[in-house]
Amino acid sequence: MITAILAALITVTTTIQPGRTASGPQVVFVCEHGAAKSLVATAYFNKLAAERGLKARATFRGVAPQDALSVSAVAGLEADGLTIPDGRPTAVADSDVAQATHMFAIGCTLPKAATASGKVSSWDDVPDDQGYGPMRDAIVRHVRAVLDTLR
Repeated sequence: MITAILAALITVTTTIQPGRTASGPQVVFVCEHGAAKSLVATAYFNKLAAERGLKARATFRGVAPQDALSVSAVAGLEADGLTIPDGRPTAVADSDVAQATHMFAIGCTLPKAATASGKVSSWDDVPDDQGYGPMRDAIVRHVRAVLDTLR
């Protein structure tokens, strides 16, 4: 009995690809302060991925994180009926790069370790000076396109 359980655990453990967990692809969204764009991307990604039955999940990070989440981003997400992702602005770390299957730089430049990973795409067309609506719309367009590739 114990041998069968161990064999099953070994099979499950060895079939998970590097950079993936048993739950699926791990996506890291990064913006300058880790408080608005990456937060919005994470909230929409996780919601839309769950609606599509995908196991992929995302988290948010910053290059130069501020102390708290953006008040306007939180208000916008709440008005949209989305759950605010847990956490606070946090600097992108080497462990984020190692665990991620995909990373998206939203209007910022990532550290060399991240860009050298081959996992990074940039979304430089997300506006940051037009308010929540245009920012959200650009992010959601990108998020939908990413989710389409993960099917």
